Amino acid sequence: MAGIDLGVWGYASLPRLGEAQAEFEALAEVLVRAGVEVLRHEEAQDGIYDAVFACDWGLVVNDGGIVLNPGKPARRPEADFAERAFLGAGVPIYHRMTAPATAEGGDLLWLGPDLLLVGRSYRTNAAGLDELQALLAPRGISVAQAPVPHWEGQGSVMHLLSIISLVDSDLAVVYLPLLAVETVEFLRERGVELLPVTGEEFGNLACNILALGPRHCLAVAGNPRVRRELERRGATVEEFPDRQLGLNMGGGPTCLVQAVLRDY
Repeated sequence: MAGIDLGVWGYASLPRLGEAQAEFEALAEVLVRAGVEVLRHEEAQDGIYDAVFACDWGLVVNDGGIVLNPGKPARRPEADFAERAFLGAGVPIYHRMTAPATAEGGDLLWLGPDLLLVGRSYRTNAAGLDELQALLAPRGISVAQAPVPHWEGQGSVMHLLSIISLVDSDLAVVYLPLLAVETVEFLRERGVELLPVTGEEFGNLACNILALGPRHCLAVAGNPRVRRELERRGATVEEFPDRQLGLNMGGGPTCLVQAVLRDY
C-alpha cells in the first residue's frame, strides 16, 4: 500500500494494513455473534483501496441486485468485481448502472420494505436517482430524495449515511446540523425519533451505526454519549475499533457491509 496517492483516495494517512485487518476481524466477529452469516469477498483488488467499503457496490431487492456506478472516479473499476461478488453469493443481477448515472450505497437508506430514502450527493447524481426510481417503481418501492450538503466538497466523503443511521423503524441517530429541513420533517412525519449526536462525536463517526436488528446495533467505539442515549431507549449497542478503516480511511460500520438478505 506504499504507493497510495492520499489525495486521490482522501485518506488521512497511509493505512496500516495489519491494524485494518484486525479491525475487519473484530467487525466479522460481532456480526457472527449476532447471528449474521458473513460472506467474505476475497478476490484481490490491487490498487482499488476503497473496495473494502462494500456497502457502496450495489442495492439488493427481492428479485436480484443492481450494481451501482460509483460517483468517485477511482472506484469505477469496483463494479466488475461487485457483479462477480453478487453472483457468487447467489444474487442474480438484473441491472448494472452506467454513465451518466452514478450512485453509491452510502446514499441509500431503507425506511421500510417499500420505501428507499436516497441522498442526492456528489456521489449519487440526479441521473442515478432517476434511474433508481425507474427501476424500483415497478417493484412497488417508492424513492424519496434527501439533499446531502456540500460539506468539504467533491473530494471528501459525504454520504447520506454519514449523517443518519436508522437503528429501528422509529429511531434514527442523526447529526442535525447537516440534515436538510425537508428530510427532518419527512422523518418526523413518519414517526421517526431523531437522536442527535454532538459535533465532537460526529467527528468520531457516531452517526455511522449498523443495525443488526431492531435496536440492536454496531457502533464505533469511543462515543459514550450516543451509546448511553441509545441504551436509554432500549437498544443493545455493540462496539468495535474503527481507527484505520474508519477515521483514517473514511468509513464506518455501515460502509463495510453489503447486505444481500435481510429483514427490514
